[in-house]
Parts: sequence; C-alpha cells; structure tokens
Amino acid sequence: MDFERLKTYKQYLNTIQSVLNKYFENQSEYIFCKKGCAHCCKKGVYPYSEVEFQYLTLGFMNLPQNIQMKITEKILKLKEEYKNCETKNEFYHACPFLGDDDECLVYDFRGIICRNFGILQINSENRVLMPFCQSLGLNYSNVYDDENRKFDFSLVEKNGYKNIPKPFPVSRKLLMDKDLFEGEPLDFGESKALIEWL
Repeated sequence: MDFERLKTYKQYLNTIQSVLNKYFENQSEYIFCKKGCAHCCKKGVYPYSEVEFQYLTLGFMNLPQNIQMKITEKILKLKEEYKNCETKNEFYHACPFLGDDDECLVYDFRGIICRNFGILQINSENRVLMPFCQSLGLNYSNVYDDENRKFDFSLVEKNGYKNIPKPFPVSRKLLMDKDLFEGEPLDFGESKALIEWL
C-alpha cells in the first residue's frame, strides 16, 4: 500500500468534501439523506479507483475483527454471485460495507460515488443528473413534478425555500479531474466496479 499516495488522497478528500458540504448545505431544503437511509447503498455497482479502494481497505482494517468477518462473508457471497452472473456490467448489489442497521461501516473511508450522491449533478457532458431517490419520495421530490418530469418552481416559492433546486459540477468524473486539486499531483489509478476490487 502506497501510504504517500494515500496521504495525498486524504488531502484531496478534505478539499472536495468541504466543497460538497457547501453544495449540500445550499440544497438542504431538498435533501432528505440521513443516518439509516441507505437506498443508495442497496443497489449499485459502486465505481472505485485504485486509490479509493486502498483508502477503503484502510477503513476496513480499522474495524473490529468480528465486523471484518461479517463483511468478508458478504464479500465471498457477492463474489460467487458475480462469478455466475452473465451480464457483469449489470451486476447491481448491496454494498458489503453496509451494516445491519443500514449505516455505512466505513463511512469516513467511503468512495467519491458515495460522497456526491443525493445532490443534483451536472456531469462532464453538461447533462443534469437527478438522484434516483427522488422517485422514492426523497431528495428533490418536494419540488419535482414526476408527471411532467420537471421542477415545479411555484412550490419553491410557496414553501418559502431560500434557494432554488440547482445542479452542481460534482459528478465523479469531474471530481477526479487532476486540475481540480491544487496539492501534489494525484494518480487515482484504474477505475472499476467495487466487486472487481474485492
């Protein structure tokens, strides 16, 4: 494990987390994320870069041994399911680091995809991405008209919200842009689905 690289990555995380916190605070009237709400952790592919996975591994190694064993059992089961899956790129699964109480067991070590989820995003192709939890009556559902597939800005005014629903350039690809971080150059390494790193 390259600890110098992980040190640089941690500095990078501190930088992007402070930016993400400001964006989430700006949109707090529309965000319903809370402890124990784990819809985003129960069905995904969870892309991770090499350095993200190394950092996640540090978090895993800091867990009590009995928790490590439970996670390892989940991973072995997932790997068996993945081996028998015909369409690997459509292998959606619950994150093995999700605890029985629907809380992340490695929260401080989670990946970028976990940190940016829940807020309206502009991706590198300038497309606005709505978090899927909106359709579950969660983030942005209080001002989004499902039938017409657009925001109802009259609800923003009617409810006296301070800020309008606004997308931010926080897609994983944009956050991993080498020019974003002003510290030492950071090599994220190869990216692939979490299951392929396990």
